Amino acid sequence: MHRLFPEKLVTVITSDVLEDHLVARVRNRGASGYTIVRARGAGSSGEQSGMLDIDTNIKFHVIMPPERLSALLDDLEQLINKGYHLTVFVSEVSVLGPDKYSEAME
Repeated sequence: MHRLFPEKLVTVITSDVLEDHLVARVRNRGASGYTIVRARGAGSSGEQSGMLDIDTNIKFHVIMPPERLSALLDDLEQLINKGYHLTVFVSEVSVLGPDKYSEAME
């Protein structure tokens, strides 16, 4: 049996214009890394086809230890309160090798 360790996966779906801002926030909060993929779909903000290079949505993923989660969620909530459209959800995940997620990016 594999030894798994609990972590938190934060997923943010938003406009790609916020990409640099999100990267700065997760770096500031001590994340070990992140993954960004282009996203398309429809929801309360309308439809995003993903066909244009401008005004495209992204899906931003970051895995972090539970003790760092609250500060990042505070940052994301501030963006929402400023009127930015973000969909944020947090998932419980289990990882092999927790050391990868305990040290911040350089």
